[in-house]
Amino acid sequence: MRFFLGVDLGTSSLKIILGNEKGRILGSTSSSFSISSPREGYSEENPQEWVAAFEIALMELIHRFPEIKDAPLTMGFSGQMHSLVLIDKAGNVLRPAILWNDGRTTEEVKELQQLVGEHLLKVEKNIPLEGFTLPKILWVQKHQPELWEKTWKFLLPKDYLVYYLTGKALTEPSDAAGTIMLDIEKQSWDTELLKGLSIPLDKCPEICPSTEIIGEMTSDLKKNFGLTGTVSLVLGGADNACGAFGNISNPKIQGLISVGTSGVVLVYETENNTDNLGKYHYFTSVLNDINYKMGVTLAAGYSLDWIKRLLGSEDSFVTFTKYAEESPIGSLGVTYLPYLFGERSPYFDPSLSGGLFGLKAHHQQSDIIRAVMEGIAFSLRNVYESMEIEKNKIEKFRITGGVVKNPFWLQMFADIFEAEIEVLSFDEGPAYGAMLCAVAGIQEDDLLIKW
Repeated sequence: MRFFLGVDLGTSSLKIILGNEKGRILGSTSSSFSISSPREGYSEENPQEWVAAFEIALMELIHRFPEIKDAPLTMGFSGQMHSLVLIDKAGNVLRPAILWNDGRTTEEVKELQQLVGEHLLKVEKNIPLEGFTLPKILWVQKHQPELWEKTWKFLLPKDYLVYYLTGKALTEPSDAAGTIMLDIEKQSWDTELLKGLSIPLDKCPEICPSTEIIGEMTSDLKKNFGLTGTVSLVLGGADNACGAFGNISNPKIQGLISVGTSGVVLVYETENNTDNLGKYHYFTSVLNDINYKMGVTLAAGYSLDWIKRLLGSEDSFVTFTKYAEESPIGSLGVTYLPYLFGERSPYFDPSLSGGLFGLKAHHQQSDIIRAVMEGIAFSLRNVYESMEIEKNKIEKFRITGGVVKNPFWLQMFADIFEAEIEVLSFDEGPAYGAMLCAVAGIQEDDLLIKW
């Protein structure tokens, strides 16, 4: 029997899910790692901790499911987008990875907007932002030129894991799009942009399809893990691209809402409508020739955690959010804006501030909690509206994240989005999409099943 693994490298932990060829999810393991913030606005991680987390999670999975040791395995990958890893010719990591939520590149973003802003919007279909990979490369060029000189390849996080497992420096279109160095229409590195910014093409990883088998785990690593069967790999995709692949079954009429620390609204673009570019992200999916529109509310679930701490509540989240049901629609006039970290979509303004408005002496804790929950949902509705999707095109949204455990909040999302909200029977997130990429990599009709 063949088994499939979906590996998701998140911002704080790595998760592996295991499925069989009949589509059943057998189990999952995870291992966490830490974020470093050596200076204000800096957010970094040591890629070796990703490797250690992968090894721990895989060994635990093998211990729990010893039958996979001798079976053929296919791995697919998903991972945090935009974060920058630099390696030399020997494969050594040259500096800690600069993460997607790192804020040091404001000056580089301004320079890019002035120098190539129109070009980026036309070719890469996005505006420069601190989170994207390109500004991080410019920062390294400017502040650590000796490291840039030593750099053999830059990689994205999941692609560094693939490099560790295979020795191949590769990426695929969905993660490459998030660097804002990919020509979206040609699906290749934008050589004109790279030349103008003194980024040698040979420092970029080769781009391969998301669901193509790109190689096998090295024999030494297989021996270390005690694996005797073939272990083939596909690159998979960026976390949101894999999340959509794993949740959306009909790209023409379904959208995705994800509510974690941040919130995401994602819709596949099947009509090639790129009106209003710059108010949302426009990236490549793991599906051939299909792109997607996406917007982000930075402090979604984080807002609920923040207000819980602010109110000094020691209740569980289930009990805490239950109080909101005591407040009527509209929270008796209390309004919440979730801009605790500035805001991404559709304003792209790091200076924005959050706020609770309309507070009066008669308001209770229940009104404030409901206002925060409403504010998060309305913010994501605002993100959706900025995409200018054809009216009534999206008939229903699949929703993922902590919100799926809260029927009251799910109903609130359905009311605010004026759409049907669906919850899958499992909520494995991007790891499931990564596993589906692994399934798609096996070109046998009997394995290309409806998961």
